[in-house]
Amino acid sequence: MDILKWPDPRLMKISKKTSYEEAKPFFLKMFKTMKENNGIGLAGPQVGVLKRFFVLDEKALSSSDERKHDSSLEMFINPVIVDGFGEVMIQEGCLSVPGEIINTLRAPFISVDFVDLNGKERSETFSGMTAIAIQHEVDHLDGRVLPELLPLEKRQEMLERIENNES
Repeated sequence: MDILKWPDPRLMKISKKTSYEEAKPFFLKMFKTMKENNGIGLAGPQVGVLKRFFVLDEKALSSSDERKHDSSLEMFINPVIVDGFGEVMIQEGCLSVPGEIINTLRAPFISVDFVDLNGKERSETFSGMTAIAIQHEVDHLDGRVLPELLPLEKRQEMLERIENNES
């Protein structure tokens, strides 16, 4: 699977709700693609699939959040952030915008409803880097990519840097 790079217009489209059966076949391919690119999360739109799901590397995230997690792999299907509180400024990177770091304001605690990799409906509260990663991936599902959060002038500068690096 190839990861779409910003400013590909497909990254700015809103993803459609999906079913467990539609999402599950993408899981292993997406997880492999994410790991090959040193990522901790990857959303359907980033690989050209406009469906509401993403994968996370729970092992990497749980170690940074100092919590235990039974599995290193997780899929969030049709996630809905129900609530969030607090604010933290964090530097984020994105597999669709390689080499760029963007300051973003995120909630360090969130509650999320979703369907998991086993097809089970869940409601959970997440904190720390996991909460931030989930918000980042949900942004992708909603057609938002990190550079779109920047003022126009900063986006243009970033686009010029990216284009210069590609040539």
